[in-house]
Amino acid sequence: VLGNLVGLIDSDYQGQLFISCWNRGRTAFTIEPGERIAQLVVVPVLQATLRQVETFTATERGEGGFGHSGTR
Repeated sequence: VLGNLVGLIDSDYQGQLFISCWNRGRTAFTIEPGERIAQLVVVPVLQATLRQVETFTATERGEGGFGHSGTR
C-alpha cells in the first residue's frame, strides 16, 4: 500500500527521496530498484519579494475580511 499523500520537497533539497509503503497482504513481495511505484509532480513556486512599508494606501475595500471583496 502506498499512502495517497502529498509531500512537499524544498526546491534546494539535494538528498535522496524516499517512498513509504507497506505490505498489508499475506504474501511477501519485493519492490526492486527501478520499479515505477510513485509519481512526482514538479510545480513552480512563486518566490515573492516583500517590501516593508510604513502605511498602506487606502482602498475601497478597506480592512474588510471575508465577504468584502464585492464578488458574489
